[in-house]
Amino acid sequence: MEPQHSVDIDVDIDWPVAEQRVLRYGYFGRGVSMMFCKVSGCLTDGKVFLSVSGEDSVSIHTRDTAGLRMLQKVDVKVVLLISKEDLLMKSLIPKLEKMTGCEVMMVGEEPLKDVQSVVEKNKLDWKDVAYMGNEAADASCLKLAGLSAVPAETLRPTLLKLPSTPARTPAGGGGQ
Repeated sequence: MEPQHSVDIDVDIDWPVAEQRVLRYGYFGRGVSMMFCKVSGCLTDGKVFLSVSGEDSVSIHTRDTAGLRMLQKVDVKVVLLISKEDLLMKSLIPKLEKMTGCEVMMVGEEPLKDVQSVVEKNKLDWKDVAYMGNEAADASCLKLAGLSAVPAETLRPTLLKLPSTPARTPAGGGGQ
């Protein structure tokens, strides 16, 4: 996507920029009905905080959760993805569901195998799906999605070659 056809809307002041670009260049986008977003590495910054009492914790920015709620308000179904091997995130599924209002789904080493069935179940084409991932295993979903995105710090060559929109901020940064 050409830079003049996109804008990252993080704060209220970004809206006039978006409106001007639509007026000048027209609207080239299409809406999505469903978004899949990896939690580890996209909503979190990859850090695990350890305490003396033995508690592990991760951090998700409130701007990210606000953005997820905005998508839900415009009828975009948001599904958060957690790796089956990520024991800490597995233990946080109920909290994630409550905090975000999103369905949380566990995926294996090849997320496409798990995600494809959800796309088919909802009778969607991949052009109606957004996908945000950060690992080489996400490449197949990123290629298929009508809108794909990766965190700003993604350095994996396989992901950088894909037609995806890099975020302006690092994972877990709340789209500052």
